[in-house]
Amino acid sequence: MYRKNAHIVIEVIAFENNRLIVRVEQKDMVNDLHLNARQLTERVRDMLKGEIPDTWKVTVSAVDFDRKDIDAISPEWIKKRMNKLGLKNRHVSVHTGIDKSTISSILSGDKELTKWHKVALYYFFKYYELAKF
Repeated sequence: MYRKNAHIVIEVIAFENNRLIVRVEQKDMVNDLHLNARQLTERVRDMLKGEIPDTWKVTVSAVDFDRKDIDAISPEWIKKRMNKLGLKNRHVSVHTGIDKSTISSILSGDKELTKWHKVALYYFFKYYELAKF
């Protein structure tokens, strides 16, 4: 229900030795409702109450949604990350599904970034930087 109604994704990352690690993220705002990390953590803990034994240790990793990060994406932002990571247009195209010519047009300023482009690029670079390919 959280995924469908509030665009909140909850994932079990690991479970061992009576320890449960859960990741929670609000993908976007619904009805202008923005939940911070503390609120997301509380929702997960409430959801798990009575579902798991009290003796288990629960660690919740909450990702605080901030639309400003995605809205701030510009051709300069993309170029900076591509240079930092040593990526070419074709690399970004293969991993995001955005056509190579579209990426070139965006970087040259001939084409505007759509919401879909911004989201795809934001999460691609976020993942790429964390994964350290």
